[in-house]
Amino acid sequence: MLHYLVTVADPKGHYFDVRLQTRIPVEILQGEGQNRWIDLTLPAWIPGSYLIREFSRNVLYVRASINNVDVMCERARKDSWRIEVDPALLQSGHHEELVLECYWRVYAWDLSVRGAHLDDNHGFFNGTSLFLCPQGMEHEPVGLTISRPGENLQDWTVACGLPSSNEAEKDIHGCPVLKAGGLVTFTAPDYDSLIDHPVEMGVLQTKSFDALGIQHVFAVYGADQDLDLQRICDDLKPVCEAQIALFEPQSKQAPFERYVFMLHATDNGYGGLEHRNSTALLCSVNDLPQRGVEKAPKGYEGFLGLCSHEYFHSWNVKRMKPAAFVPYDLTQENYTRLLWIFEGFTSYYDDVMLARAGKMDEAAYLTALGKTIAQVMKGPGRLNQSVADSSFDAWTKYYRQDENAPNAIVSYYTKGALLALCIDSAIRQQTSGQHSLDDVMRLMWQRKGMTGSGLGEDEFSALVHEATGVDLAHSINEWSRGTGELPLAEALKAYGYELEQKPAEDTIYLGLHGQFKPEGMLVKQVINGSPAHAAGISAGDVLVALGEKRLTETHYKRALAALRPGTTVEIIGFRAERLSEFTVTSGEAVSNEWSIKKLEQAGGKTLPAPWKV
Repeated sequence: MLHYLVTVADPKGHYFDVRLQTRIPVEILQGEGQNRWIDLTLPAWIPGSYLIREFSRNVLYVRASINNVDVMCERARKDSWRIEVDPALLQSGHHEELVLECYWRVYAWDLSVRGAHLDDNHGFFNGTSLFLCPQGMEHEPVGLTISRPGENLQDWTVACGLPSSNEAEKDIHGCPVLKAGGLVTFTAPDYDSLIDHPVEMGVLQTKSFDALGIQHVFAVYGADQDLDLQRICDDLKPVCEAQIALFEPQSKQAPFERYVFMLHATDNGYGGLEHRNSTALLCSVNDLPQRGVEKAPKGYEGFLGLCSHEYFHSWNVKRMKPAAFVPYDLTQENYTRLLWIFEGFTSYYDDVMLARAGKMDEAAYLTALGKTIAQVMKGPGRLNQSVADSSFDAWTKYYRQDENAPNAIVSYYTKGALLALCIDSAIRQQTSGQHSLDDVMRLMWQRKGMTGSGLGEDEFSALVHEATGVDLAHSINEWSRGTGELPLAEALKAYGYELEQKPAEDTIYLGLHGQFKPEGMLVKQVINGSPAHAAGISAGDVLVALGEKRLTETHYKRALAALRPGTTVEIIGFRAERLSEFTVTSGEAVSNEWSIKKLEQAGGKTLPAPWKV
């Protein structure tokens, strides 16, 4: 068994100390003869966030002993440490097992859902940031103890999806209480489970609700005391129930016995990361509802959508996943062209499930869908990269966007969601509404999620055909591997809606995005095919004059308002300290806003929309 002790060692310096104690069977040692060793490894990335993040860079040092004798422990690779085994231990014949004890210190100052964070008032960590594992012992059961030394410290609540010991003091929602000088203990069946259960701890506000017999805990750090946590729970309950019922319409059984939402409320953060029975969330405190205030903040619906998205991942990507992820190899990139299914479909269903649960009205849903369409359509990258390639390139492009990103990439989240809309509509049209994408998701859950086998790169079209009787292989291949426009208008028309591009508010178009500084406009992005691109303006240029006037934000806005399409203007700037002159011929502005409205005369029978089911 692996025993990990995490100590809140130096919260002012943002350090966790971690100690590992275990017995190493001699037969799992690497090497030959008297030259034997064991490696401790740390993941290089965290599932759900497809970028090599090099978590090992935050490990300050690693020390080790075997049978109470200090031994050499040196870094063998960027993410592993090698412990040499004394030949004398192997020669004695008295040691079938070696008692290994290791300890290390981890710097934790990453305020995100992916890493680890610690200060005087709060602690958060993912196991991928903290837990070195002896190679060959990944399947051993695990014990995790969290310690908080000190005196006169305020009690911390610990939120985690792992089962905790019965001896621990807990709040009324089942979250352990970590006192000064006290301990909290959890268990996990293996290392993979350990690192898939993040821990949030601090002075938390907690509330729980029951969804189809499953306890759901919502734990919040950083929110004001007037947070209306009861409202959040009341709003999420029908959303969770709708998702459970989607995958298990008969039994209505969730694939977990307890679920934990962990939210860190900040000034302007946003994000989420899914885990098998929990999620780590980050959002602005201004998006959360307040007790006694009937009207929810403007961003509250988006926050509920984030919760819905991460909850849907409990099925789609945590349990049914690409074959390339079975099992995960956390030492290197795991390539797949299917993230448009596992992330994009989740992005489709997050708002659909809000609407089905009655937590988003039709007008709000259509507005959100119009914004998603605009996000995809505004970038020429959609004409250069397919969603399948976007999925494959996530490791090098999507998570490493630069000034050329709008020209080079398309999001497998947003375009994947629109592709799901098109597939869903096509199925409903060809079956007169008798089947839908819901049937495909249920079959994929039965075949892949419940069995633990992964979805092959070319299996999805066959699942669609088996679940619905509809052959969409050609269309799915064209939509996912091609760069043509999706048939969105046709998909929406089947439900009796019309997709319209709104008139442009601006008159002219230059195709550049910049940031004003005292010296002028720093160009951040230039859109391919735009007037700015044709004039030779590039990201990094500093534009200082337009016409015969110094370029300020006020002058720039006035000049644009006065220009007409086809007007030529002279712009002066600097590129790497060299004076440059650009002749720009303004283009005609085209709106990137889309509206979806009811057809006055639908012309024939229309199908019920997915968000109304």
